[in-house]
Amino acid sequence: MADRPPDGSAPVIGIIAGNGALPLILADKLRADGHRVVAVGHEGETDPELAQRVDGFAWVKLGKFKTILKHLAKWRATEAVMCGGIAKSSIWRVRPDALALRMALSLRTLHDDVLLRAIAQILEDHGMTLRGPAEIAPSLLAPAGVLTRRQPTPEQWEDIHFGFEMASRLGEFDIGQGVVTRQRVVVAVEAVEGTDAMIARAGTLCRGDGALVKVCKPGQDLRLDLPTIGSRTIENLHAARIPALGIEAGRTLIMDLADTLALADRYGMTLVALERPASPAEEKPA
Repeated sequence: MADRPPDGSAPVIGIIAGNGALPLILADKLRADGHRVVAVGHEGETDPELAQRVDGFAWVKLGKFKTILKHLAKWRATEAVMCGGIAKSSIWRVRPDALALRMALSLRTLHDDVLLRAIAQILEDHGMTLRGPAEIAPSLLAPAGVLTRRQPTPEQWEDIHFGFEMASRLGEFDIGQGVVTRQRVVVAVEAVEGTDAMIARAGTLCRGDGALVKVCKPGQDLRLDLPTIGSRTIENLHAARIPALGIEAGRTLIMDLADTLALADRYGMTLVALERPASPAEEKPA
């Protein structure tokens, strides 16, 4: 990792990183594509390994927007990508700077989508072009179809389709991206606790049955907070004895696809990626 800004010979993109593997994957991909990469990691969330994968790195406390902007400006970054999760419960521990406080006071709610869109607007107001993880690494997007060796049972197909509809409706209220269903009953809804805790809670009720379904929120900005799964998701489902997983094709990121599918096959699970039907607004005239 260098300790000085670039000389302008290569484009610079900034990563605003949360937790998980996605910031590391994107840093490697961007550098392989010839970019200089600078990153800001959130204390207590971001993997410290990220500092070794980028040209410039700084730690920041959640809510310190001015520090983020200062670091990106120092490295003359003209593009940025926000990636990786932040524990939703952290919202009550934030000590915002003046910029973050002004933003928060201007919002009607602090729900995920509203908050992320406002942060994206701040970046764009400061001259950054915001890019999405899927634009940088499209190979992470889930292909459509049954992705595991095991096909869903008829009952699991019903739970997955029902869960897709329920999760989509949940997303209209900007509450979460996922639900767990069993026998066409919503067993658990993702909220502040996040997907992992929801899976553990649902496992006590599913008793070896049911499905987790994660989808994009209707109208979601696809540059921000796409549903993400990976090997940890499969491990958590196995521990909770939930044997089926449904996701949205083309709008869900899968970390380490080969490893994730191999683990699901090993546990005898089924993983299905469904395509969302086009809304009337998206239909093209004949």
